[in-house]
Amino acid sequence: MTITSPASGSTVLGTITVRASVGVLGAPVAGVQFKLDGVNLGAEDTTAPYSVSWDTTAATNGTHILTALARDAAGNHTTSAPVTVTVSNAPPPPPSGTFAPGDVVVSLQTGPVQWWRADGTFHAQLVGKVPGPGEGVRFDAAGTLYVAHWCADSACATGNTIETFDTSGVARGTFGGGYDCNPHALAFDAAGNGYVGQADCTGDILKISVDGSSTAYVVVAETRGSFWIDLAGDGCTIFYTSWGPDVKRFNVCTNTQLPDFNLAPLPGGVGHGLRVLPDRGVIVSSGSVISRLDATGALVQTYSVSTGEAQYWAGVDLVGDGTFWAVNYYTSNVYKFDLGTGAVLASFNTGTAAQTVVDVSVSPGTPR
Repeated sequence: MTITSPASGSTVLGTITVRASVGVLGAPVAGVQFKLDGVNLGAEDTTAPYSVSWDTTAATNGTHILTALARDAAGNHTTSAPVTVTVSNAPPPPPSGTFAPGDVVVSLQTGPVQWWRADGTFHAQLVGKVPGPGEGVRFDAAGTLYVAHWCADSACATGNTIETFDTSGVARGTFGGGYDCNPHALAFDAAGNGYVGQADCTGDILKISVDGSSTAYVVVAETRGSFWIDLAGDGCTIFYTSWGPDVKRFNVCTNTQLPDFNLAPLPGGVGHGLRVLPDRGVIVSSGSVISRLDATGALVQTYSVSTGEAQYWAGVDLVGDGTFWAVNYYTSNVYKFDLGTGAVLASFNTGTAAQTVVDVSVSPGTPR
């Protein structure tokens, strides 16, 4: 199996076609899945000649790795040798102004972060300096934006950290350290200490104190580690998902694992983004639906859209006025829901390929 285009070592820009040829497998070829930096690039191509369209403007400028995975009907797999290319597109214009209350940022697996105004109009693409898939995003109380990046290469030599942006959307450096692999989501307590959930390796939750020190909490995992996290109002209880059917909890004040929060398995079966509600309930995305649990952990409501699109919900965030935003990973659509009625109040599409949108965060605005 070989990627025939683009050539390794080449420079690419704009939209290109990635092509591959497949030799003899144990049975007829069933499909080829192209990958960019280890993440699926488009859908599997099941018809020869095998190719996929790649909009390189959705990737960061710099070095990226292309591979292709072929499978046959008997279940045999073969992977191509990696092809390294350099993306060199004109950088987007720098953002203007500062984050306003209600502004929305959306992270992409291809790396960039989009900045949208509260009314769902596009404002800017943030120019980051850290490689690797963009994952969880979160604002702190001061309006600083934090963006988690997974490993950008198989050796985890690049990426694998959290990038910060100031209140104008300008990259300022990294946050914390000592990540095993794939920091995914963040939360902050009233004192400004940060908590980081790690999707893989140990899966520990790390506390990054304001003095720069780090504390690791060993938590119970399901399919992944501490995938998405949020901190309850008591400043002690971390709610988290682990790509499984439960909402799990850990007390960082007593270093104790707590019983699962949900009384029954999540209806979608796969827990992702979650936020703790003011009434001590939780909203949590779980596959094809978003679920609302009350303070006892009972399921009281589900949310979805009736557009006919495939749905796989990922990140969610509260606006603070009885509404919330959620991202549909399957379509790269972003929706604003009424928490009480479930009505869709607004929506936009990121303009990126399907299965690229990961998380969403709502700006508290810049303190004055």
